[in-house]
Amino acid sequence: MIPPPAFFPTLLTFHLFPFHAPITYFGFDAPFGRFSSKTSNLNINGNVAWAIAELVSPITFITTLLINPHPTLNKPSRILAGLYLAHYGHRAIISPLILSPKRSPLHVIVALAMGLFNVFNGYLVAMGLAFYPPQDEINFKFWIGIAGWALGFLGNVYHDEVLNDLRREPSERLVTSHLPEDDDSKSGRYKIPRGGLFKYISFPNYFSEWIEWSSFALAATSFSTPLIPLPLLSNLVMKTGIRSNIVQTISKIWWPSYLLHPTWMFVLAEITSMLPRALKGHLWYKEKFDNYPKDRKAVIPGLL
Repeated sequence: MIPPPAFFPTLLTFHLFPFHAPITYFGFDAPFGRFSSKTSNLNINGNVAWAIAELVSPITFITTLLINPHPTLNKPSRILAGLYLAHYGHRAIISPLILSPKRSPLHVIVALAMGLFNVFNGYLVAMGLAFYPPQDEINFKFWIGIAGWALGFLGNVYHDEVLNDLRREPSERLVTSHLPEDDDSKSGRYKIPRGGLFKYISFPNYFSEWIEWSSFALAATSFSTPLIPLPLLSNLVMKTGIRSNIVQTISKIWWPSYLLHPTWMFVLAEITSMLPRALKGHLWYKEKFDNYPKDRKAVIPGLL
């Protein structure tokens, strides 16, 4: 059984997404959070907009499996599907609508971009788990991936709640934020986050999410079976009218084929979306706080 006709064109289109990273790093700041414009007429409620945009992913994931004929999900794929929906259940409902204090307004363009990203991601991950599942036999690599996913998920939730606590009243805080009394802030309501991996990096919530989805991809993919055979890729490109010599050139380029799996593309797309914001956000912290820890990195402990 082969994937529906839309799968490969959608996957190839998603491969173009990471190329936006230089634009978002050198060009402009996405207008939300600390970089939001408080006066734009296109701003919408941050909590509600975030919830709606993130709900697109699990809705697309479930709808894709319901309306597209596909092989029955094996046990590892069912486990991974459950983890995927658990992440987005927290990210789309529990975090923005139940736990999070009032967020900065979200520009409508950002909300639409998030929704579009989640349409691609929900569809492709669902199809990847159905048509290119991990091995039926649950092995050590799979459990390593599951453990890494859990570690990353819990780290993401914890560090998000540290940030949320900075906006809560002291009696409402859920975790210990280690807020000092002498934060020298030139940024209004923002404070220096402390606790957990904030000791080492400015964006441990990003770092934890990268661990989460890298581990998910590790569990989801088989390193012994290529996802897209090159002849199939060549046939697909030929149907678009691209000249055969270009196809032949492409087919000679070696690339680890398992990295074409939607779950690894999700990792790449997340990193290229979040890394520019982490680097610029780190510089913003250093500019706004005279006493910001000088040895704290941006997003990877000890490195970056």
